[in-house]
Amino acid sequence: MDFPKPNIILSRCINIEAVRYDGGITNNEFAKILGNYVNYIPVCPEVSIGLGVPRDPIVIIKENNSYRLYQPKTELDLTSRMEEFSDEFLDSLREIDGFLLRSKSPSCGVSGTKIFDNPYASKPIEEGKGIFAKKVLEKFGYLAVEDELRLKNIEIMNHFLIKVFAFTELRETLNSLSSIKELINFHQRYKYLLMAYSQKILRTLGRVIAGIDGSKLQEIVFIYREEFYKAFSNIPSRGSHINVSQHIFGYFSKYLSNSEKERFFKLLDNYRKGLIHTTDLIRALRDYNLRYNNNYLTTQRYLNPYPEEFLLYKN
Repeated sequence: MDFPKPNIILSRCINIEAVRYDGGITNNEFAKILGNYVNYIPVCPEVSIGLGVPRDPIVIIKENNSYRLYQPKTELDLTSRMEEFSDEFLDSLREIDGFLLRSKSPSCGVSGTKIFDNPYASKPIEEGKGIFAKKVLEKFGYLAVEDELRLKNIEIMNHFLIKVFAFTELRETLNSLSSIKELINFHQRYKYLLMAYSQKILRTLGRVIAGIDGSKLQEIVFIYREEFYKAFSNIPSRGSHINVSQHIFGYFSKYLSNSEKERFFKLLDNYRKGLIHTTDLIRALRDYNLRYNNNYLTTQRYLNPYPEEFLLYKN
């Protein structure tokens, strides 16, 4: 299946340019492969506020329950400068589908950023987020926002990719929407993926596109978009994936021998125990569908949530 190209904001130091504080670059294989399928929009907030390369380190300080960005050597408080740039840059964005940022960074860190109680402390008092990353989450927290280290977790990676490609397809579908039928077709493709993420919202969206309250197309689109985003807020439980897998397996079970059925249910048990990943489960279901070629399932984004290369990707 083809995928529309997402627009992803990428920390410029990841594979793009040597703009880290020490003049280095962060090489990341996942981001390199992802670049074959997305449009990257690079940004380095620290360079954008006038800091050079290389540059003296900056740190986040917690003062009276607020967070400040300092450069200890120069004794500069860079908080306002960073917040103003972040607001201006983020407000300028249009049709963005996700963010892949540098971990632990005082500007871009989505997680693991060290926070100190004074500019010269050697030990952090806690870990949190960078100033730019906090602004990203305030304005675009419903999108896929991650750092490259968290994506080493294959379940987080799977969730990130699903959101990126689902939201891109939603955006492009709604931008060119001319009839409710096109939205119904989109909804049908996402039936099992939505079932995994939120059965409640799946039912809500079904009622929305049925137009049972007499809403006009524009109103339906607004509600559908908001509910669709909401559905993907959290990673589904293994139980949710097992439920969907059993629904899909029902299309094939009549063709299988008892031993083949036992093998599948053993696979589900291994998944329940955490011995295999969600991507392993999806690959198994895809194999069944390749074997029996169910036209309806072939269209399902649950089996084809993002480019196939990532279903085989190992961190």
